[in-house]
Amino acid sequence: MSDPRSWNLWHGCRKYSEGCQNCYVYFLDDLRGTSAPSAEVRRTSNFDLPIRRDRLGQYKVPPGFVVSVNMTSDTFIEDADRWRGEMWDTIRTRSDVIFQLVTKRIPRVKECLPADWGDGYDNVILIMTCENQRAFDERWPIFMDIPSKHKGLNLAPFIGPVDVRPALVSGQIEQVETCGEAFGGERPCRYEWIKDVSDACTEYKVNLNVGPTGTVYIRDGKEYRFESMQQMTDTAYRTKLSRFYYRPVYDLYDPIDDHRLTGSEIPEPMFNKVKCRRCTRMQMCMGCVDCGNCRNVELIDYDAMMELRKDD
Repeated sequence: MSDPRSWNLWHGCRKYSEGCQNCYVYFLDDLRGTSAPSAEVRRTSNFDLPIRRDRLGQYKVPPGFVVSVNMTSDTFIEDADRWRGEMWDTIRTRSDVIFQLVTKRIPRVKECLPADWGDGYDNVILIMTCENQRAFDERWPIFMDIPSKHKGLNLAPFIGPVDVRPALVSGQIEQVETCGEAFGGERPCRYEWIKDVSDACTEYKVNLNVGPTGTVYIRDGKEYRFESMQQMTDTAYRTKLSRFYYRPVYDLYDPIDDHRLTGSEIPEPMFNKVKCRRCTRMQMCMGCVDCGNCRNVELIDYDAMMELRKDD
């Protein structure tokens, strides 16, 4: 089945800034031999994924789940203006699901918000992507003034140092994520850049997920080159620089009668014993629904997973 963690309504994107130089979408399209140009934005067959139901009439994406939106495009790209209203309709319908909207196109966000946005939807987190200090300095002043109940920062591809403190001191940011460049890109990510972000998140008690380090990683003057995403992820885990202080509170509502969901109505997170063990975002994740995309799945609860991680 389609991965319920990722909802790509449209595919394809035009490069926007230096962070897009080695875009993973272009790389993967080329690897798969996709016939349509990667810069051509087109609607996908997964457009209605969050409202699909199984044979029992239950939504395939469960309540409380976190869904990443348009990871093979940009939610606010001009080419998708004709479809975005339907996206907001679906997000409004699935008021029991958390949607993550990640974008570099911060100047377009305000004009693309729905009429009933107000100070934000309870179930949406807007995430600003920036790859270096120039991008942060350009985008943060605009992002700071965009109303949203939940906000995050995504430093990806992390190709230059970024001082995130101006954003953290605002109190608007719930989570930060770093990720080096891979998928054909080799611009290095440095340990000291990640460490500075980690120190800032420690100072302001903001959650930080240190994601894959990228193909080229430099620490203490030594260059490391990785061939697999697993190597990058394991290296990120070993830095021990991720931080977790609290789970953000989302007000989620039943799509049928609109009552606020209580803890007992949202499934407890369950994790894949092997695959999730060294995931640096595990503590912020809503878990696995065993969608059928992985082999040898053995699900365990949060406490059992944390016990295993003590041995790492």
